[in-house]
Amino acid sequence: MSLLRTLCGAGLICLAATAFLLALAWAGRAEEPPTGVAGEPYEATLFGQQIYVPPRDRRSVTAANFGVQWIINGPSELEVLPFGSLFVWRNWDHERRRLRGAFAGVFNDINFNFGSRWLKGWELLLTFDSIIIPLGRAEYVEGQRIRDVEVEWNQIYGGIGVAYRTGLKPWYQDNAIELSLTYEPGYLWFKGKQEASPQFKVPTDTYEGRVRFRMRADGMIRNLMELPHRGFAFGGDFVYANRSRWEEWGGVAFDDPDVRKERSYLTATAFAVAAGGVPFVDSERHRLVSALYAGIGKDQDRFSSFRLPGRPTGYEWEALALPLLPGVAFNELFPRRYLVTTLTYRYEVLFFLYPYVRGTWGLVERPRFADGGAVRMSMDQLPSLGGGVISGAPWRSQIEFSYAYNFGMIRDPGGERQYGSHGMFVFWSKEL
Repeated sequence: MSLLRTLCGAGLICLAATAFLLALAWAGRAEEPPTGVAGEPYEATLFGQQIYVPPRDRRSVTAANFGVQWIINGPSELEVLPFGSLFVWRNWDHERRRLRGAFAGVFNDINFNFGSRWLKGWELLLTFDSIIIPLGRAEYVEGQRIRDVEVEWNQIYGGIGVAYRTGLKPWYQDNAIELSLTYEPGYLWFKGKQEASPQFKVPTDTYEGRVRFRMRADGMIRNLMELPHRGFAFGGDFVYANRSRWEEWGGVAFDDPDVRKERSYLTATAFAVAAGGVPFVDSERHRLVSALYAGIGKDQDRFSSFRLPGRPTGYEWEALALPLLPGVAFNELFPRRYLVTTLTYRYEVLFFLYPYVRGTWGLVERPRFADGGAVRMSMDQLPSLGGGVISGAPWRSQIEFSYAYNFGMIRDPGGERQYGSHGMFVFWSKEL
């Protein structure tokens, strides 16, 4: 009965939110200024006052991002989780030089493209990514923290390769098709923790070399808040990796790993995002944004599996490649297979104010308790409903509030196993 009440409650919330947005649309249907496009000048009348938004150079962006995620009765030590990063984007020399960097201290991701002046479209690509967290990391099963497998785990990778890039309609600076092939030498190192079981074998420090094929295509027009307004984006990654040393590890809670197979592994991911109007509604204020994400791997282990959700928010062309999974703590799930699809209805109340309603359905591999306390991986459905609002804020900033209820996640408040997970976050971004 509690699950039924929760389903009905979440459904009523979403219906009420949709009705509210449609009422706003009906009230403002007589006068509808055009939607502003990111980076371009924009004029509008607001409460009798003339508003002018000056043009903005989107080829040079530096932004600080901060947020807090709250999973009510969520996994211990992940129930309330602050996050933040510094985002840097530079695109100069007639798009022959580009830098994209996301710097968060414990996590860093950098791509640097050097284009050729003689071979049009061809580029040298340098990459760097690292995850260095000087704390033990456990795994979670049905919301319970499995301390017996806690281990300090860090990784760092460089990368060098070739890329090819060509522009794409509608010809804004981030509209392009980019293909790349890189070799990424890296190193993984581990440290045991006292909280872990004495029977847990710590993995071996090892060199790992990865070959990555990457594709990104972005034909998206974005509005003044940098939200997808019209168009599409799609792409994917294919990775083959090999470890020079990989010896017996684990042996607690989860199935014993096959270290011979895990020494080399394969992963493949794909995504597609499309934005446009609502059918039979002749208005730019109403937007539907649909997205599909999929991943599959072979011979993956805990340290090479996918991590979901990949992001809380973000709409630039690389962030769009990472899946959203509401009501789940960051990196809580570590599947070898997943399929996630989302549909978002968004309404433009004002040129800087965008409430939305979002439905998500996921088919995701996750750990489950079996008879006798053993842990087994299972493909489960993870549907969710939610909504939020994105708004411009003072000092050239933007803020987003979001709530979602995930019907498929299992939580364990007070030792009582139950379905359903409430997730909320607040996200603030300021251009520097």
